[in-house]
Amino acid sequence: MFKNAAILLLVLSFQNIVAQIKLTHNIGDNVVETNMISCEEDESWARVFKLSDFGVTTNEQFIIRSGQVAISKSYNGANLGFTIYSVDSNFPNSSPVLLGSGGYKLLPRIEDAPQIIQFDFSEPFVVPAGVERILVEVGKIVDFYNPNSAEVIIAGTEEDTGISWYKGCGKYYTHTSTKDLDIPVPDANFYINVTGEKYSASNFGSNITLTHNFCDDIVKTMNHSCYFTYTYFARDFYLEDFGISTNEAFVINSGQVGISYSTWGASVQFNIYKIDDNFPASFSESDLIGSSQEYQFPYMGNLVRILDLDFEKAIVIPADVTRILVEVKKGIIGDSSALAHIAGTVQDDGAPSWYKGCSAGPSYINTDEIWPGSNYKLYINVKGQTVHTSNNFDMNITNICSEFLKEFSVEKKSEVASIVWNFGDLASGVNNTSTDLSPFHDFSTDGTYTITATVTANNGSVDILTETIHVKEPPTAYGINNIEACEDSFGTGISSSFDTSNVLSQVLGTQTDRVVTYIDGNGNEYNVLPNPFTNTVKDRETITVRVSRSEELCCYSEITFDLIVNPLPDLSNIEDVLACDDDNDGFTTFNLTQIHSDLSANNTKVDFYFQDGQQISNSQLNAVINKVKTQEAITVRVINTQTNCLNETTFKLIVNPLPIANLLQEITGCDDNGDGISEYFDTSTVDEMVMGNQTGMEVTYFDSNGKQLPSPLPNPYTNTVANQEIITVRVTNSQTGCYSETFLNLATSSKPQINQPIHLYACDEGNGIAHFNTSTIENQLIGNQTGLLIFYSDENGKALPSPLPTNYQNTEAWSQKINVRVENRLNPLCYSETSFNLTVNELPQINLENDYFLCDLEPSLYIATDSNFDSWKWTFEDGSVISNSFEVNLTDAGIYTLQITKINNGISCENSFSFNLVRSILPIIDEVKIQDISDNNTIEIITSGDGDFEYSIDGFNFQDDNIFQNLLGGVYNVQVRDKKGCGLDNKEVVLVDYPKFFTPNNDGFNDYWQIRGIEKFPNTIIYIFDRFGKLLKQLTFNDLGWDGTYNGQPLFASDYWFTADLGDGRTFKEHFSLKR
Repeated sequence: MFKNAAILLLVLSFQNIVAQIKLTHNIGDNVVETNMISCEEDESWARVFKLSDFGVTTNEQFIIRSGQVAISKSYNGANLGFTIYSVDSNFPNSSPVLLGSGGYKLLPRIEDAPQIIQFDFSEPFVVPAGVERILVEVGKIVDFYNPNSAEVIIAGTEEDTGISWYKGCGKYYTHTSTKDLDIPVPDANFYINVTGEKYSASNFGSNITLTHNFCDDIVKTMNHSCYFTYTYFARDFYLEDFGISTNEAFVINSGQVGISYSTWGASVQFNIYKIDDNFPASFSESDLIGSSQEYQFPYMGNLVRILDLDFEKAIVIPADVTRILVEVKKGIIGDSSALAHIAGTVQDDGAPSWYKGCSAGPSYINTDEIWPGSNYKLYINVKGQTVHTSNNFDMNITNICSEFLKEFSVEKKSEVASIVWNFGDLASGVNNTSTDLSPFHDFSTDGTYTITATVTANNGSVDILTETIHVKEPPTAYGINNIEACEDSFGTGISSSFDTSNVLSQVLGTQTDRVVTYIDGNGNEYNVLPNPFTNTVKDRETITVRVSRSEELCCYSEITFDLIVNPLPDLSNIEDVLACDDDNDGFTTFNLTQIHSDLSANNTKVDFYFQDGQQISNSQLNAVINKVKTQEAITVRVINTQTNCLNETTFKLIVNPLPIANLLQEITGCDDNGDGISEYFDTSTVDEMVMGNQTGMEVTYFDSNGKQLPSPLPNPYTNTVANQEIITVRVTNSQTGCYSETFLNLATSSKPQINQPIHLYACDEGNGIAHFNTSTIENQLIGNQTGLLIFYSDENGKALPSPLPTNYQNTEAWSQKINVRVENRLNPLCYSETSFNLTVNELPQINLENDYFLCDLEPSLYIATDSNFDSWKWTFEDGSVISNSFEVNLTDAGIYTLQITKINNGISCENSFSFNLVRSILPIIDEVKIQDISDNNTIEIITSGDGDFEYSIDGFNFQDDNIFQNLLGGVYNVQVRDKKGCGLDNKEVVLVDYPKFFTPNNDGFNDYWQIRGIEKFPNTIIYIFDRFGKLLKQLTFNDLGWDGTYNGQPLFASDYWFTADLGDGRTFKEHFSLKR
């Protein structure tokens, strides 16, 4: 028992001195603000680490136990955690592979100064061997139930050696360099790091890993697991296979298991059993040596990962145990249900995997018997140290698979006086022994060797240590020559002609039983390198070649070689050569020396060939005559004499025809002052005339001295040579530069002399339109001049008849300007211009009424008009003239006409107006028809007379209709009057009527019932009855009316009847209602 305690202390002491490796790009720990953005949504910050930069090789695992991130501001509203990915050299253009996540915790409130937040992971992250780069991501998850802000600002350092990556905020969906953000932060220098230790299963001696799995290439398995029961997975180990003798105890302090699926509630526990050669038949739970603590899985779903569990209490395997079973128990926490599947590897040493529980029953069964052909290769291992039970020293051996050279050492070197090593390798001769404390030995061949160390301690005691190791020749990747090839097409940097036929033999040499893997520059892997090969990276691509043991793929060596793409000679700037056909026969002379000069450089050879294949000698390049009429294809071939890369292309020798410069007619310009200079040469059609139907041509002009003139010529053009100027006109093909020339002759002529016509006036014939006498206009303009053309137009430039009609009607109301152009018949540009106006005089306006009225009693009607007119003529309808003054007295009814004249602008304009005089007869009421005691009481007034009458029944409100309807009973004063004031007549009439109901409630409205209009019938007697005929009330014409009582008592609401005798022979009977 004492010995076991001492062993445990030794193991704990060893664990405490495991070297910790910190992955960081930050220089120093002085954290500062980064000016990064943040938001209320999920976001993350990340760094990429190449493990070899920190001393972690691809043969080693890296176990991450803690991490740090610096925060400059947070509001206690978000959780932060770490996620680890493996990435390749193409990141971020390749997808990260998740290795694990965890460590989430709520951030504290940080405001004043940046703080470094420490994360210690309860479950370490295991980066499997074979991973070259990892992405360490710190992710923010919004706590939706937390009212505080979720914004988080990450901090960094002033100096840094890497790139900072950002993702999130609903905008950046992939990892983006902070240099490429919308608001770039080039020096973000995120303070993110992780710390852990490297571990290799290839260490032998006192530090030993029991494993059947060669590599960490874990893969998902479909082994059974049950929700409600325990399941057990196991691997068995013979200790002597790992160099543990029966003189050594083995102290297990940790274990690893591959997990391919897990749910909430699942747990894992390592149990170590002693077993014998009759396992599994002899298995007994009573042979349990020890167990680890139980570890609860987080929910990770289908994530394939390695779980590394440090045992809280080491398990000591006694020295006499030769075989153990390492059992991984899938447990269930509490009353929950849970699943967990154990992962495997692609390769192992062939030892069986064991399973019990769930569908397998209570006893261990080889997984191949349950699921034939499954070959699960369960990933289960344990790590620990050997402790001699009889020796004071322990041996350590570094046994890295890719090295034949092994390093040996012993613990407690300070207590060693001397040591003699024997490596059991007799073939190595004198190198088989060594007296160094930590010697190296290069074994001569594959095999199993027993290593002996005879150690003499400082106190004189002697220990003999022995270990057995298995040595295999490591895989070697021999050097490979770079391969060069010419690119397929110029400027692509891609070649499909790389000859890779010698790569395999170069990298392997004489090795056999090796697996060769090729990795191109984009991370694509090939088991066989295609031949010929096409590079995937432009210009130069590095190919990594990995040589592995066939039985242990993770034990490998690597070498690289480059695929070098040699560029083709650049022929992209060669263009067709054009020349003008000087004699129109389709042949001409070309100079190719400039092309030859442009292509010639060091190590190049340039050759030209006619279309028929005949080579053109360099001596004739300055005077090459095409052999094919009009156009010939010439081939130019350029060879780089160093790389032997050849490129060729064709260009054309194009014989361009000369354009046609058509003959031009002489142009005459108007000389308006006799100096031989005209500013009026019309050159508008010169370009069109000289080119004809040709297109793509350019026209230029030169004076007699060869000086270039503006093109096109100004229009109108002013000659610079008096009387006559000759201009050279050149027609140039703008594509070929070929041109022809002709001449343009400019001659001057005299300008017409014209007079200003007088303005014309006319009287308005309606809407400002009139007719004008234009018979003298032409004579006013030019007098006796001949050889002239006269043109008229309105203000809008619209042409008018020429000559103008002698009785011309204006087209613009009231006032119109007529423009006149007089041209030299020989030269339209030689012209003079003037204008004259057409003005329409308004007719004098007569302000009279259409109708006048004269009452019968009046003798005459006086009328006067404007006294400023020049004449007046008043005429009756019979043709008689009544007056020639501005005033008149009218007596007879009938139609009168007034004619007036007014002189304006030298002409007299006349107007006339007719009106009617009406004599009105007094109105007389002949009869008034009434209809009363009805549903529609009416009054109709019948009159005589021929006036324009209006009618009223109250003396105030008059209407044109002589019938009044829907009237109440009463006395009416009916009237009729002449609208022009020629008298009126009136008469009083009475409408008798009664109310259909009354409401005697003393509210002042309808409190009494009485016949309306009765006051004009003094002999009227009215009797009121109830419905049974009982007389209730008798009324006369001057009574106020019935108040609805009988003998002073109010009667009920009902219908009541009455009879009325008006005393003039009329009687009538009706009924009405009393309402309460």
